[in-house]
Amino acid sequence: MMVLAHNIGGINHSNYNTRQQILDCTDPIGFDGIYRNVYENQDVLENKSGIFFVIGNYIGKDNQFDLPNVPRLETYCTWEEIDEMVSKYDFEIGWHTWSHPDLTTLTEDEIMKETTPPFPMDTFAYPYGRYNELVINCVKRIGYKKAYSVTQGSTNPSETDYTYKLFRDYIR
Repeated sequence: MMVLAHNIGGINHSNYNTRQQILDCTDPIGFDGIYRNVYENQDVLENKSGIFFVIGNYIGKDNQFDLPNVPRLETYCTWEEIDEMVSKYDFEIGWHTWSHPDLTTLTEDEIMKETTPPFPMDTFAYPYGRYNELVINCVKRIGYKKAYSVTQGSTNPSETDYTYKLFRDYIR
């Protein structure tokens, strides 16, 4: 099972994991947003695997849009920093939309625009972990092979559309 991470740092919040928690983790890790502190602590990714889920409009920018949900302003990695980590570690790039909206509140056209990446990618992570049947159908049409949630995800491989409802828990 893949686990979810965002930041690497010492803040007591679900959006943060310590270096030791990352080092102790034996599961593949899905980093949502790829904050600059991941790049600054990238040595803890040695012998790890996972996916960097990027938010297109915020590459190299900050998380001001998400301040109601997070404890502080942080900066996201640039494409160059993400590419450097992908080339050094066993991580791939996945998509986390252009602007991180709750996709369940959008029209089909808006969902298609948000979920269409700038280049082909196999994996997708739902913003806020939220999806519905329309969102899943759009993600499938774009050609993703897998999609991850955190709030609604499933651990039952026999469930319909299971590969588009994959559950991720936070690193503990």
